[in-house]
Amino acid sequence: MRLGGHVEFEARIGSVPELVNEMCGHKLVRFIIAVVDRRIDNNRYSQYTHWYTVNALGDTAEMLLESGLRICDTITISGRWVIDGNRDVLGNSNYMYEIIAESVSMAKDSCARNYEVA
Repeated sequence: MRLGGHVEFEARIGSVPELVNEMCGHKLVRFIIAVVDRRIDNNRYSQYTHWYTVNALGDTAEMLLESGLRICDTITISGRWVIDGNRDVLGNSNYMYEIIAESVSMAKDSCARNYEVA
């Protein structure tokens, strides 16, 4: 497992944020986002949806739990990649990408909110 570079996405919520673990007073909230990648290649329009797991810790986790996010809400998330990979018996590479959230901004009901790690 290795820590990747900084990323920032505009995405939609794919699963409601839920408290996964609470150890020593630190909360971990996990949820899934959908990021749509739209391209025009050789005069052909293509659209791909990428799904990523997001982990939020501490203050960001608490604010996400209190925010009342629902599936399909649009958020802007900024954080770092966690990339984990291996090879199967046929030699194919399999990678899993997760994001550790540093800040999450959301606009819901015409009211913009911004949550950042202190």
